[in-house]
Amino acid sequence: MTVRVEHDYYGVPVWLMLEYLTQLGGRPTGENRMEGDGWRAELRPAPRRQIGSLSVGGATVVFAGEQATLDALFEQLHRKTLRGGG
Repeated sequence: MTVRVEHDYYGVPVWLMLEYLTQLGGRPTGENRMEGDGWRAELRPAPRRQIGSLSVGGATVVFAGEQATLDALFEQLHRKTLRGGG
């Protein structure tokens, strides 16, 4: 069964998320769209978040695929999106 999951990745711009997904086997299928083995992703800029006087942007990604496939992808993607220092 195909599921859809939406994640916001703050501090990771769309261009960088596209690079990460390419490194994980994704292929471009259109502007801000990727496809890998058993998954698809559509990317757009995330709404900016205000943290005190700091404004942070990022990427919103809508993933589609089998849950087990997405879980494996998320595990690999999580390592790429970790940020040191807090």
